[in-house]
Amino acid sequence: MKPLMRLTAVAILAVCLTLMIGPFGGVEAGTRIWDKAAHFVVFGLFLWSFGVLFRRLPRLWCVVLAVGLGAAVELVQGQVGRDASWGDLLADSLGVAVALLLWVLWRRGETRTAFQTSNTR
Repeated sequence: MKPLMRLTAVAILAVCLTLMIGPFGGVEAGTRIWDKAAHFVVFGLFLWSFGVLFRRLPRLWCVVLAVGLGAAVELVQGQVGRDASWGDLLADSLGVAVALLLWVLWRRGETRTAFQTSNTR
């Protein structure tokens, strides 16, 4: 895997998690970003990031990891004075689902396993 892609994946995870867990609760209001749309896009990017960082992990496990991270973020937000929301978790899950659909279409339905050879895309 190209180092730039791995670095980009780590940066996406680090920046987005910092914004979601840190004391930046008013960011969406200040930038006119709809909170649910932001969750949708960010968790689609998280699925991509997990696919880049954990190349040998099957897609389903990447999905479980991304949705689990969304649930964990909501739990942490409830503890640090931010609003925990089932709606946010739903938006996270829908973002992951759409990203998974795009991933499957892009890979033309090929299964992703731990034993996949390195000559694939």
